[in-house]
Amino acid sequence: MKKLVLVMYVVLCALSAGAQEKMKEAQPHAELIKQVRQQVAPDTRVTVFTVGARMLGDTCVLIGDVASDEVRKKVLAAFASRAIPVIDSIAVLPSKDMGLKTWGVIVVSVANMRNEPKEAAELGSQTLMGGVIRVFKKKSMWYYIQAPDNYLGWVDGEQFFRCTKEEAEAWVKAEKVFVIAPFDFVKESPSQNSAGVCDVVGGSILKKVGEEKEWMHVSLADGRMGYIPKFSVTGYADWGTKIVPNADKLEKTAKQFIGIPYLWGGTSVKAMDCSGFTKTVYLLNGVMLKRDANQQAEDGMDVDPGKNWENLRKGDLLFFGHRANGERPERISHVAMYLQNLSFIHSSGRIHISSLDPSSLLFDDYHVKSFIRAKRMLK
Repeated sequence: MKKLVLVMYVVLCALSAGAQEKMKEAQPHAELIKQVRQQVAPDTRVTVFTVGARMLGDTCVLIGDVASDEVRKKVLAAFASRAIPVIDSIAVLPSKDMGLKTWGVIVVSVANMRNEPKEAAELGSQTLMGGVIRVFKKKSMWYYIQAPDNYLGWVDGEQFFRCTKEEAEAWVKAEKVFVIAPFDFVKESPSQNSAGVCDVVGGSILKKVGEEKEWMHVSLADGRMGYIPKFSVTGYADWGTKIVPNADKLEKTAKQFIGIPYLWGGTSVKAMDCSGFTKTVYLLNGVMLKRDANQQAEDGMDVDPGKNWENLRKGDLLFFGHRANGERPERISHVAMYLQNLSFIHSSGRIHISSLDPSSLLFDDYHVKSFIRAKRMLK
């Protein structure tokens, strides 16, 4: 019976736009969906949950996407607990038309992740070459993916190699190198005068094929091969083991990027937003931070900065925004990294150093007034 009702609904929608117009938004049920979302997907930037409800007569039609059948069943159970009749049109991703190729590996230095499947859409984030992604669904030339840091967005299909789970696992197991240079090129032959295969940025991952004197022979996931100077890479197995952060290394990395322009959604050395900058600095020192400033503020150890900022240490992250006030909740909108002597470095307009000291020429009155908290990411 349920299948028959669902078929009738689909047919009605297909026959005329008028049928869709009759489906009023189910406002009374929006709060129930919100309650379920808060339980199973409190942060929809990193968890697929786009469930909505429409009314078709006295029946509630549930639409949208989730990432597991377990979540779909929780939504249905919530409506059943209130004896609300529903038509279940919730899609569990990956979409069935993706077949077995529901994974991928990024094959450009920086893949742009947009909030909608079109070039004009807002840039939400970026993910770097060699990163393994989850591929959920397709719309035209765009694919809805989940990056290695769990961030969700739409990526142009030309920017990654789509593959099966087994192929993705083979890439993960292969010996690889990690790009430590801020920027470089993979060359067709082991010579700086050779033509380029592609560019790479700090944080890119390449498969190791072999070595030739001062060059590393590498390949991308799509089969392209070339050479990169050995001094620009290190063994990927060293990331997070031999490559571990300390205060001086973080400062050195951060200062390499001074002058790079601010870009909303940017997380690479080509251009960065504030949290993309701190994320990149820590990434190149063996630590994967979360994507956005308010997400980064959830981690690390709370630090009381002291009356005169005397408790801050190099490498601490400083968070800015506005505090909770009455009905207005706290909102963290900016992050910076503390250096020393009351100075901090951040991406605001461009990457530059500012000061907490009112007597300094670099004093940043705006951000000092909007300071919320400090977190220590170094153990």
